Parts: sequence; C-alpha cells; structure tokens
Amino acid sequence: MRKSLPLIALALCSCVRNPATGKMQLNLLSESQEIELGKQAKQEAEQTYGLYKEKPELSQYIEGLGKRLSQESGRPNLPWSYEIVDDASVNAFALPGGPIFITRGILGYLNTEAQLAAVLGHETGHVAARHSANQMSKQQVAQIGLGIGSVLSPTVASAAQVASAGLQLLFLKYSREDETQADELGFRFMTKVGYDPSQMIPLFQMLDGVSKQAGAGKTPEWLQTHPDPGNRLQATQQRLKTELKGSTEGMKVEREKYLQLIDGIAFGEDPRQGFFKGDTFYHPEMKFQWRLPSGWKHQNTPQAVAAASPKEDAILQLQTAGKISPDEAAQKLFSQQGIKAGPPVNVKGAKVARAFQAQTQQGVIEGVISFTSYQGNTYMMAGYTPQGGLSAYQNTFVDAMGTFSELTDSSALSVKPARVKIVRIDQPMSVSDFNSKYPSSVKLEEVALINGVDPGGKIPAGHAKQVVGGTGEMK
Repeated sequence: MRKSLPLIALALCSCVRNPATGKMQLNLLSESQEIELGKQAKQEAEQTYGLYKEKPELSQYIEGLGKRLSQESGRPNLPWSYEIVDDASVNAFALPGGPIFITRGILGYLNTEAQLAAVLGHETGHVAARHSANQMSKQQVAQIGLGIGSVLSPTVASAAQVASAGLQLLFLKYSREDETQADELGFRFMTKVGYDPSQMIPLFQMLDGVSKQAGAGKTPEWLQTHPDPGNRLQATQQRLKTELKGSTEGMKVEREKYLQLIDGIAFGEDPRQGFFKGDTFYHPEMKFQWRLPSGWKHQNTPQAVAAASPKEDAILQLQTAGKISPDEAAQKLFSQQGIKAGPPVNVKGAKVARAFQAQTQQGVIEGVISFTSYQGNTYMMAGYTPQGGLSAYQNTFVDAMGTFSELTDSSALSVKPARVKIVRIDQPMSVSDFNSKYPSSVKLEEVALINGVDPGGKIPAGHAKQVVGGTGEMK
C-alpha cells in the first residue's frame, strides 16, 4: 500500500495548460494558493529590502508600465504589483501570484524605457509561466506520499506551504529553461505594448558587463537567480528575424524620457542607511555606532544589522524594538511561546539584559539579549548560538553589546550617496572626453557601462549619465 501512495497523490494533482505558454504543467498549488504565497513573500521582501521612496513619480511610472505588460500575460486578473526596492544590486525578481520587484541599482544601468520594459516583461514572464510555483510543485512530488493528508485538505496544504515559504522564495534559482521561456515571454509582452524588443540586446550586454566587472569568484545578484541560458543574444536576434521580420520601425525606445525620470536617483550603496568601516557599523540617520567582534562577517539590511562568527556557529544582531520602553520590549519578547528567559546579565548601557533559550525550527538556541533606550527608541541586541555553545560566546556577546553608543563623528554623520546626474551633449563623445568634461565619482569603465557603450566607444548625442557625489567613506 505504501508504494501506491505517490500514484494516488499524483492523480489528485492539477495538471493544467498554462495560458501564457500554452504548455501543460504539473501544479500542486492552486492559483489562490499561489497568490497567497506571493502576498506573504511580498510583505517580507518589502520589510527586508525597504521600498525606494525618494522619487514617487518614478515608482508610479514603473507601476504603470508593469501593469500594461501584465495585461498581455495571459493572466491579467492576478493582483500584479511592480515596486522599486531600495537595494544597490543590479537585479529584479518575481514572486508567485503577481508581485514583481526591481532594484534601485539596476535602474541606474538601464538607458531606455524599452530596456526597462524588457526587464519587467522578463519578470512578468516568470509569474505568467508559474516558474516559482512550478518549482515548488516539482520539489513536493518526492514528498507527496508523506503529505497525502495535506493534498486532501486544501486549507491545511495552503497553510503549510505558505508557512514554509518565507524569504527563500526571493532566492529561488530558475532553470536555464525557465530563463529562455521568460526571455521569450518578455519579448512577446513588450512587443505587444509597442516597445522595441531589440533593446533586449543592450540589456543583456549590460548584464554581461556587470558580471565581468564583478570579477572572478563573485557572481552578480541577477545571475545568482537568473542563470544565463546561453546564446541569449543570438536567440533574441533570431526572434527579431522570425517574429518581426527584422524590422522594429515605429516601435518605442524612449531614451530621453527614461533618462530624465532617473535623474538624481541614488547610485550604489546609500551610506545614510548605515555602513561599515572595519568592524564598526555607523548609522548616520539614527545617529548610533556599534562595534562588532573582529573577523566576523557582517551585513546591513533595512530590518537589522547582523554578524556571523568565523565558524558560522554564532550570530549577533541589532534591530529596533520601536518606541516602547526596554521593559515593555523585554516583556513582549519573553511572553512569546518557545522563548524562555534566563538569569540577568550585566551589559553596559542596557536597561534590560538576560540570558535566554529558544526553540526554533532548526533546534534549540541559547544566548544573551539586551534592550537599550536611545533617542526615543528601544534597540534590541541579541547574540545566540546552538544549545551548548553559549559558554564559549557569552563574553563576546556582552562586550559587543556594550559598544552601542551615540554617533558624534561629523564625517560619519554627513555621508551622502552618489547620484546619477543627467547631462545633455550636443554631439557624440568618447567616454574619456565625456568624463573629462563631466567627471564622475566612479571609474571610467563604470561610466561606459552605465551609458551603454564600450570604454573605447562613443556616447550618443542627447542625454547622458554621470555619477556625482558620494561620501560613503569617513575621513
């Protein structure tokens, strides 16, 4: 009987024709489950990355363009959304059921509205073809015999799938076949709304340039989740020949319009949101600094600052608990199921500090947690390690927590991001001549890349980009 369970379960699966691709697909997620999954992941993406809000007109423009593309997707009734996340990486990603995000970082590298349509069309293709939902379906087939009860109960299945998804959805790695299909669909969608699909070629060339600039041993964010299917440029050129007979006459490119819209956008990391110098983290807007243990790997996100030990068996993190008192924040935390408060710990500057133990999906962890009041907010610092490891790390945790202090260094408080500045040139200029007349705060190779030309090439007449300002390093 046990061997027959997968066959019974497969009979209950939904194998349907995808309206975007016309192909039959095995799906264990219904459309309503797919949408619910995307809603949760969207909230987590917004909290993790933060939305870019400096240029509301740019956000509205991208939302409008995306919605036009979605109407050609074969799934126009999904709750589509298109948002900019405040992240410096060159990337874009799609979540099940309609949420699509494009990073602030990639916008500085695009040069036309048609290139933007190609990026959004590609991500719309991933959703339309149910790539992330379909991946989940494939992963579940191997476990379906064990999960027969969930398959029989849609309510239980939905809750289980949504709860287990989390932010891992943001980092689903597509297959090369998925990438080829998303390219095909993006080509179709942007063509249907009137954009020149030949602009996919400079887009792919730019992504290749970013990859080369990243250097050996480092994969750009886009390629981590969007593997190059190979022959991408040739495939696009072939589609132009077969589907448009090689002619894109009268189709929209909109270089000038796009460049004017991104004028003034932050370029690269924004140090106002926090930056590291050595092992010390500085946050100019919130006016604090925090020194982390030497040699620990650290990361700054909109939600928290975190560091991992060299052996990756301990974590330190700092985040705000809001405008409640340290006592209230501690009470709120320790009232949660699965978290057990231990004895008090002496942490410099903290109003409340205790050892703790908590049950997680990965097992029991133990550590130290402290709550400090600063400029109207309560900050929570936590250091934790798997059960049995606290004795080796407790002093390290306590010492690091005690370094949280006011930031008074004027050079750290006055840091500013670099920005894209749009200038007008009356005739084509070599990259070196352009950079001499309109100097940028980035390397010459970067100036060429953001303007869509080779370092030895010429920037066309009209609007062009330079990168100005940026004081991310303390003096």
